[in-house]
Amino acid sequence: LETRGYGRLPVIDRKTGKLAGIITKSDIIEKLLHKTELDFQEEEIRRYRASHFFDDIIADSTRLNFLYQIRGKTIAEGGVVASSLKKTLKRLGIHPEVVRKTVIAMYEAEMNVIIYAKEGAARVTVDPRSIYVEIEDHGPGIPDVEEAMKPGFSTAPEWVQELGFGAGMGLQNIKMSSDEMTLSSVLGKGTLLKLTFVMENTNEVERNRRKTPA
Repeated sequence: LETRGYGRLPVIDRKTGKLAGIITKSDIIEKLLHKTELDFQEEEIRRYRASHFFDDIIADSTRLNFLYQIRGKTIAEGGVVASSLKKTLKRLGIHPEVVRKTVIAMYEAEMNVIIYAKEGAARVTVDPRSIYVEIEDHGPGIPDVEEAMKPGFSTAPEWVQELGFGAGMGLQNIKMSSDEMTLSSVLGKGTLLKLTFVMENTNEVERNRRKTPA
């Protein structure tokens, strides 16, 4: 304001059209800082409540369940479920390393459903120690699961490969990202993928990852 020659600004009452007061640069900065401080405090409170969710509940067993629908043949929507899950896990205060691995696996599984099936669903269960993910689709099924697990093996149609997908590393990435993986399929009915991500000892996992040469 001062650089343009305005040290003070009049405040006009909208109803009466009369001068209600004078506002200065200091007044504006003070209000902006106050609003920023309030927003920061609200965000910190929200994050604290989310990250301490399990600690604040008194029960013999506590689990959170999330359901995500996946539409087939919608490449443009690829990653929507993985992104939604990432935001959810971060709000729960899940360790970043666990979030990273879970989201990588979810993205690969989500893309497989989109590419090969008509539709599918991802069911996610979170408890204080682990994250359990089940992705089930209604598609053609996998003729040979063992063959499909080999790096580079792909049956992706040409239109998918032209878009840069279907390199045959999806299941391998899922296997490397998860702590446990089970894949079953029935021809003509669909495929069921079960994954487990352990949240214990994540600090040690992160230290080991940092020590691994790139």
